[in-house]
Amino acid sequence: MFHKYLSFWIIVQFIVWSVGYILKIDCITDYINPYYTSILMCIGYVTYMIYLLGKGYKFSVSFYVLNTLVHFIPLYISYKYVRNRYSVENLIVILLLYSIYMICIQEDPYTVYFLDEQPTSLKDMYKMLRLE
Repeated sequence: MFHKYLSFWIIVQFIVWSVGYILKIDCITDYINPYYTSILMCIGYVTYMIYLLGKGYKFSVSFYVLNTLVHFIPLYISYKYVRNRYSVENLIVILLLYSIYMICIQEDPYTVYFLDEQPTSLKDMYKMLRLE
C-alpha cells in the first residue's frame, strides 16, 4: 500500500541517508541528499491534507499527528545535518524511480491520490495493510 505514495520513496531515501550518516558511510552521505525531496514531501503533504479536509475527510487525532510527524521530521533532520550537494539530482532520481515504478505496476498518481480510498485512522490503515 505505502509503496504507491511518493512519500514512501522519499522516506526510504531519508532512511538510507540516515543509516549512512549514523554509521559514517561516506559513499552514502556524499551522494544522497534528502533535503529537496523532504521539502517536496512536506509541501505535497500539506497540500494533499488541505484537499482531503476540504473534501470532508475526518482524521483521527493520533493518525493525523503521526502522519504529520512522519512527513516533517525528515525535513527538519535533513535541514540540520545534510551538508552535501546533489539535492536536485536526488529529487530527479526519486521522481524518475517513482514514475518507473508506477508504470510497472500499471497505476497512476491520480488514481492513487484522488480515486482510491484514503485511511483516516490508524485502524483504517491497519485494515488496508492486512488486505494486501
